[in-house]
Amino acid sequence: MPERSSLFDWPGFRSVVDAVRVRRFALLACVAGAAAMASACTEDFEGGGACPALCPQVQAPFLDTVLGAVAFDTTVGPFPLLGLSPTTMLASRGDTIETYLVVRFDSIRSTFLPNDGTTTQPISTIDSSVLRLTIDTIASRTPTPFVLELFDVDSTLSDTSAAVMRSLFRPDRKIGELSVASELGATFLDIPVPNAYLASRIVAGQRVRLGVRIASGANIDLRVQAFTAGSGNPRLRFDPATDTIYRPLEILPNTRVPGGESDDFLLLANTVYALTVRGSPPVPPNTIAVGGWPGRRVWLRFEIPRIITDSSTVVRAELLLTQRPSFGADRGDSIGVQPYLGVSSNAVTDLYLAAALSANARLAGVDSVRFVPQDSGQRVFNIVNVVRNWSALDPNITRAIVLRSNGEGVSSSELYFFDLSAPADLRPRLRVTYLPRSEFALP
Repeated sequence: MPERSSLFDWPGFRSVVDAVRVRRFALLACVAGAAAMASACTEDFEGGGACPALCPQVQAPFLDTVLGAVAFDTTVGPFPLLGLSPTTMLASRGDTIETYLVVRFDSIRSTFLPNDGTTTQPISTIDSSVLRLTIDTIASRTPTPFVLELFDVDSTLSDTSAAVMRSLFRPDRKIGELSVASELGATFLDIPVPNAYLASRIVAGQRVRLGVRIASGANIDLRVQAFTAGSGNPRLRFDPATDTIYRPLEILPNTRVPGGESDDFLLLANTVYALTVRGSPPVPPNTIAVGGWPGRRVWLRFEIPRIITDSSTVVRAELLLTQRPSFGADRGDSIGVQPYLGVSSNAVTDLYLAAALSANARLAGVDSVRFVPQDSGQRVFNIVNVVRNWSALDPNITRAIVLRSNGEGVSSSELYFFDLSAPADLRPRLRVTYLPRSEFALP
């Protein structure tokens, strides 16, 4: 399935939002129930199909087989869904990855309460204006000094279009910059905002929409806090008067979307987000991909013989994938891959939507696995709890697994695996060990 160039350009954006809101709790309940069944599932391997004292039998042997049980595979994206990752990536990585940051302040207060005062006053002149960004200093990569450039990206054009927004990062719209040392001395960066620019917007009751990019020539990757429960959100910070005795005011990001005033998901997706200028290269032929920027996920649909899922006790089930090297950004780092459970019905034909509705397989006891992008060879995912419970699911639920990067939305690391069009010994397969159930019989 071809990838969508931009989340905002996708006509099915609102249907995903509605589906996530309506079905979130039902889907999690479904997966939690399956996980409970997995933990309660036990099997007595002693004796034959009936009481050994009545009809002793020889124990049936365990069977081990490798199946071409993956009936369909594809790569879907871009992710994360709705741009709601708590952390986003502001990066300039040479000829590989480049992203800008957009932060919107569509409503800014126009009055303030003087220190120890009781009467509000209008804001007319301000001082010490900055855009404060909170940085994850551990995950960020800053090998050399660099410059952050600040732009006015407000426009009457379609600002939900990625192409329009990219065009606003040009010299005549640049309003400030900040030089940063290679060693980040604090967890936040204050980019100066011209006092006169911000004051004029406040007095006129106009919105402020700012864009940030890393100046060309740097090889930098900043992990910026976007949505957090604490004080890590981006914010406008300024003194409401030129007299420095006043305490600074802080304005949190906010936005308005025509026709979406009551749609919380849509509003958040447009408030703070990373704008992709240059992303991961196209997925090579015969390949499925996990991770990258924007994030990609792998959709795998399974067809397993019912004699295994319904008439046997499965004691081992492993998804076998053959990794091929990926030489994009961060290729030397390890990347965690978490299997998710497909919980959509067969009626859902949009695989992007189906992948978005998947539920974390940790609820069923399936752990993530770490790999290095530039490595190659066979990779194994233990999915025994998932396979055991497929027989208990409603027949209309698609038997599918979605592979997702743990760094989705904050990392450009990417893994490649051979797909079903590759030579037979490289294709996705399923290795199963199972015990056929004996029928109960009287002597």
